[in-house]
Amino acid sequence: MSLLRSATAPVDLDGDGRLPLTRMPLILMYHNVDEVQEDPCNICVTPRRFAEQMAWLERRGLRGVGVAELVEAMRHGRGRGLVGLTFDDGYEGVSAHALPELARRGFNATVFLVTSQLGGTNDWDEGPRWPLLAAASVEALLRAGVEIGSHSDTHRHLAGASARDLTVEVADSRAKLAAQIGRDVVGFAYPNGSIDDAARTAVRAAGYGYACAVHTPPPFIGPFALPRVYVGQQDRAARMDAKRLLFRPYVAMKGRYP
Repeated sequence: MSLLRSATAPVDLDGDGRLPLTRMPLILMYHNVDEVQEDPCNICVTPRRFAEQMAWLERRGLRGVGVAELVEAMRHGRGRGLVGLTFDDGYEGVSAHALPELARRGFNATVFLVTSQLGGTNDWDEGPRWPLLAAASVEALLRAGVEIGSHSDTHRHLAGASARDLTVEVADSRAKLAAQIGRDVVGFAYPNGSIDDAARTAVRAAGYGYACAVHTPPPFIGPFALPRVYVGQQDRAARMDAKRLLFRPYVAMKGRYP
């Protein structure tokens, strides 16, 4: 099947079946967009670099959307030209710097929040502390049409977690976040890309519509383990072109359970 046809043919994303590599959408994974002094994990891009990356999408005839919108478009064979944009952890820089750039270009995105840390900092990291979205900033994102998803309750690794911990991190975080934002939560992102069969089953059982991973074994790629491509400060146009061209072979080579 050609890539053009794979983007225009309907895709069954309502179950937990396998999604072939040829049907896998491009989903970009960001974290923070800000000017920071230290970034040892390389998860922040400056507002200027982010604007360049969004301009790259636009020049290629692509439109950035939230993952729920992307999944729905794929179900109906309308995925051509759409790229998923995601932001993990929920940093204030996303509201302050990414949102205006998205709005200027008519793009959208999904922001995955750590539900116990709204208004706090990324204290699960050993590196510098950055402010996380407070309630007012989350509301601004919602008013702009940005999708809000869960990134667990405490940002712990889910592979190997107990059934009780999975309930807290997956099901309870969905209920808590829905109460906080006043609307349903359909998307989940595995913290640190940490996923196994039990975590994937827990996400589906909790009622989510999809889940984003990082590196995923090809046999497990599907609506509850959608691979994503990391984007960082070093990704200028040439690197973005390479990532777009090679993301499917890269997933096939690197797919694994962390």
